[in-house]
Amino acid sequence: MFEQLVPYTPYLALLLRLVVGVSMIMHGYPKLKNPKQTVQWTKGLGVPTAATYLAIILEFFGGIALVIGLIVPIVAFFIALEMIGNAILKRTKMKAPYLVGQNATAYEIDITYLLLAITLIVLGAGFFSIDAFL
Repeated sequence: MFEQLVPYTPYLALLLRLVVGVSMIMHGYPKLKNPKQTVQWTKGLGVPTAATYLAIILEFFGGIALVIGLIVPIVAFFIALEMIGNAILKRTKMKAPYLVGQNATAYEIDITYLLLAITLIVLGAGFFSIDAFL
């Protein structure tokens, strides 16, 4: 049954790239606009300043790379690493629960983005991407 869906894999890769990429841009843009506030908040959680700046760059510019389909497996790998770090940070330092309904700082969405990033690593950028043309 699922074999019939295989030809649609490039469309799935495109859809995932767009959803994850736009979401990363939307998360990264406010941080990029006011990085000092972001650094101040994350420093209070014990996150090194350099790691915060790298996360800001990854979220905004990595999101753009996903949308256009440029170096998708590499960007997705770093997003996966960031989401692992976010989930661990929220679980250990912030004592956040898994489900969003229990607390606004839950790590459910981080695990979801982690799985989406892993899917993009496996699928690659798909046919409709700069990676496909290079």
